[in-house]
Amino acid sequence: MKNRKVFACFSLVLTLLLLMTVSGAVVAQEPLPLTIGYSVWVGYGPLFIAQDQGYFADNGLDVTLVNVENPGDRFVAMAGGDLNGLVSTLDTMSQYCNAESPFKTILALDESSGGDGRVVIGDIATVADLAGKNIGVNVGSVSQFFLEYILQENGMSSADVNMVQMSQGDVPAAIAASRIDAGVTWEPHLSTSVDNGATLLADSSTTPGLIVDILVLRQDVLDEHPEAAVGLVNAWNSAIEFWKANPDEAAQMMADGLGSWYDSPAAINADLAGVTLFDAEANNAFFSSTEAGSATTTLQFALDFYTESGVITDPCTTDDMIDASYVVTEPMVAATTEATEEAS
Repeated sequence: MKNRKVFACFSLVLTLLLLMTVSGAVVAQEPLPLTIGYSVWVGYGPLFIAQDQGYFADNGLDVTLVNVENPGDRFVAMAGGDLNGLVSTLDTMSQYCNAESPFKTILALDESSGGDGRVVIGDIATVADLAGKNIGVNVGSVSQFFLEYILQENGMSSADVNMVQMSQGDVPAAIAASRIDAGVTWEPHLSTSVDNGATLLADSSTTPGLIVDILVLRQDVLDEHPEAAVGLVNAWNSAIEFWKANPDEAAQMMADGLGSWYDSPAAINADLAGVTLFDAEANNAFFSSTEAGSATTTLQFALDFYTESGVITDPCTTDDMIDASYVVTEPMVAATTEATEEAS
């Protein structure tokens, strides 16, 4: 009888343990699946660090990175529900704002600080000398945006030059063959053109905050799963800290993940020389400041430019496309505002 009671107690304890295990399995949340579209660019490399090191998983996310090279195709795929989010430049994002498929940027990834520019040949020595010349540029992309900005800063417009549609990768060969007088491209094509004898007339090191890559999520994803944004921001920040502490290992991870022309850590590091990767502090400054080169001022410039050029036909504001709540921790006051308050 005693043995039966012991056995019964043992069976009861075992049953309770099994129920607790099953209950725990039911309660435990599955990782949230996210598909993020990207193109091959060194500034997106830390996404692969986050994936390799398990930072996405640590934040409850199951992220699939989908290569979609054309930025327009990425936004179309996101609007159609095939992507939950994407990475692109701030100015490119402005072109796709619409009420039917809203989205917001929640994080800045990198800033071009020399990695984008314009290369020229022949007797072109100044921006003014570009008047009437044939310039190879991917129309509608960040390359055109950069070109238009440089022209505007020098009292010119696109009407003063002849834009020849071509991809960034085709610029070096077109310049070498004298099919165009100048071209707009980014690394590694920029260095390729210079190595072939072209002259660098202007690059993004003179336009801080103008060319910034950002992470975008669909509004419905943000509404239903705000933890997705939190997780992505945390994973990105962890990846950047890993890169700072382990640059060689990180470069290998980025090369393995991005592939294409990034066939080695050396190729990654060469392009990183013209890029500033954003950490948590840089994101706070970028999204909270109202100075030139901040998120709001750069996006507003893009909205104005593309509206005037007819690309944007629906009214859109910076608030429609920016959600800084995931990265801004200490609001920053612009120096101009402080000066105004002191003067009053």
